[in-house]
Amino acid sequence: MKRAALALVLAAVAFLPACGAGAREDVPFCLEQSKNDGLLILMAQAVPTATSIPCLSGLPAGWSFGGEDVRSGRASFWLDSDRAGPRALTVTLTRSCDVRGAVLVPSAPDEAGLQRYERPSSLPPHYVATRFYVFPGGCVTYQFSFARGSSFGLAIEVSDAIEFFSRAEGAKLLAEHGFRLCGAGVTCPG
Repeated sequence: MKRAALALVLAAVAFLPACGAGAREDVPFCLEQSKNDGLLILMAQAVPTATSIPCLSGLPAGWSFGGEDVRSGRASFWLDSDRAGPRALTVTLTRSCDVRGAVLVPSAPDEAGLQRYERPSSLPPHYVATRFYVFPGGCVTYQFSFARGSSFGLAIEVSDAIEFFSRAEGAKLLAEHGFRLCGAGVTCPG
């Protein structure tokens, strides 16, 4: 009897991580993909001047959502990587940023309306860099801090998973679900 009970407990413990390892509900997935828009709404409210809000289109293999820190005037989330290490990328939304010492880089076609700046601090084998996206009413900063020996290609991989949605488009989508998002570029009653 004791062996059967022990076997049952061990089997249950073995499956606990699989049961609890589901997707976190607070991951800032882009509005069209998100089942829980709470974190995106908080981020937008934290920086009401921002016309664009960062979000995740998905997570590349080996990357996971690490956490978030949202307060008045600033909203951050970070991503962990099984290859680049914990908190390998921190994405922060603020009203403005200091791009001194950074180089203006041509923006990609999907980054229309954003000015992109790069400021590498350390190149591989220990990649550390700051990327800025500046736009009306806000700035999004990517802080890359990779573990020694990590491939620079991981920066490209994870950057492709981050998109921006406009506050105006977000307000329209949220209104369809009975939510109101005010701020830059959005007319609100009262």
